[in-house]
Amino acid sequence: MLTPIAGLTGRSLVLLAITLIALVALVPTVNGYVMQQQRLSSLRAHVAEQEREVEGLEAEVARWQDPTFVSAQARERLLFAYPGETQYRLTDSSGAEVPQTAQAAYEEKLAKTAWFSTMWDSLVASSQAAPPEDPAATLGP
Repeated sequence: MLTPIAGLTGRSLVLLAITLIALVALVPTVNGYVMQQQRLSSLRAHVAEQEREVEGLEAEVARWQDPTFVSAQARERLLFAYPGETQYRLTDSSGAEVPQTAQAAYEEKLAKTAWFSTMWDSLVASSQAAPPEDPAATLGP
């Protein structure tokens, strides 16, 4: 027979042992449940993201179904022209194409410049007290 230890009776010890066994049995189950819920929520977020991407792609496909859009893209990207139209291309003295707008020139420069070069130029420019002088301005007429 069990003897009481520090005010604990046999029943309370048995109840404590059953409670501990139940906790040991339930903790892995609850842990698995929580992990499954986290995985489920991340998968739902991933599915929602993919659904948004599909909607964007469907909108892109719908745009390409429009003959006006296709015509504009062909004129812009492939330099197509309608019969009877004359296209003019600007070139500099070297024969290289000249961008038609300042924005196009800036985008072309950005496309040709590596990111680390742009970052380095920015660091150098920020470390100078005054902007570099224009050599053509110091020579005079």
